[in-house]
Amino acid sequence: MAYGRRRAAARLTACTYQPHPGWRHFIDTGWRVLTDQTETLRLVEDLVDAQDWRADKRTSWLAILRRLVYSMDWTTGLVTALTAQQLGHVGNRSTRTVSRVLAWARDTGLIVVVEHAASAEFLGTGHGRTPTYAFVTNTPAPCSPASPHPRQPQRPLSHRNTQLTFPVDENGDLPIPDVEIKPLNGTRLDPATPTPTSWLVYRIPESASERNLATQCLLHRLGLDRRGVSRAPLWRTRALLRPWWDAGASPAGLLWAIHHHPDHPTHHRGDALRSAHDPLCVLGHRLRPWRGRLTQLPLAVTGIRGDYQKTPAHTPPTTRRQPPPGNSSRSAQAAVRQAARAALDQHLRNLQEQRTRRSANTGDDRNGSNTSSLVREFPAMPETL
Repeated sequence: MAYGRRRAAARLTACTYQPHPGWRHFIDTGWRVLTDQTETLRLVEDLVDAQDWRADKRTSWLAILRRLVYSMDWTTGLVTALTAQQLGHVGNRSTRTVSRVLAWARDTGLIVVVEHAASAEFLGTGHGRTPTYAFVTNTPAPCSPASPHPRQPQRPLSHRNTQLTFPVDENGDLPIPDVEIKPLNGTRLDPATPTPTSWLVYRIPESASERNLATQCLLHRLGLDRRGVSRAPLWRTRALLRPWWDAGASPAGLLWAIHHHPDHPTHHRGDALRSAHDPLCVLGHRLRPWRGRLTQLPLAVTGIRGDYQKTPAHTPPTTRRQPPPGNSSRSAQAAVRQAARAALDQHLRNLQEQRTRRSANTGDDRNGSNTSSLVREFPAMPETL
């Protein structure tokens, strides 16, 4: 956050009103940024005419929206350096009414706040930063003619006439970003066909783009990508979950850790986001006890590295001996049986030889014992009497 403050302060003190470098990521898929003031004014007037408002409200609100259009950048189409007091002075309304006009424009999908305001105390500069707006639409860009025709002279620009005094060659067709990020204003810009996240819930992210997709997957599972996403910006969520991705956690494991405590794994802690003013603070508080204890997660939510749907599972090598080359399994079994029979025959022969020697030794012992007994009974007589 300190690094971001220094960068924002440097952009502010440069007096060039440069927006955040990644502001295009806040535009949802299927929407394009308007850079042609003529097309933008026509869109604003059509939206205002479709409302059932009083004449005074229609006049004041249209004047405020026209002032926003007149402040558009000719290249990017962004509206910067425009305060609520200036908008209120144009429509002869208070700053509170200006806030209501901007909220209505965001709800109808007319503008997107690509960079919020910041105070001078927060940035550490002499003055604060105004919000940065972008006019968007989900209609296709108008087709430009193949050969350019000379433009007709236009009348001076005024509040009653919406023609411009200068030609606008840009059509506002910006490239679609590779990373699909929801806008900061929640579900105010719902695309016609929402694209679900393609990240696997049990896969461990390993790169910056994978961590971005894994963070979006977690926000989608928690329901923060539809309502209240302005209170949980994507960049803050990525910074909060970066240590857990590096530690080897997966979205499924973090979801289980958010709702359980490592000391009481069988007890569900309840909904973590009910009536939460700052969901990211709640998530950080829920995940803090799991520091250094991710190994205690159940095996069912343990993360897997790589795309486990496309990569086949690794099978451990077997310890069974393979038959020698050139011999079939039948010949190997026959050789084993023959060797077993030979060993059994040799063992039987050894037993028979031992039995024969034992019986022979027993007979010799018996003869020797009889002779000695006769000698004891009939001692040798002297040769001379």
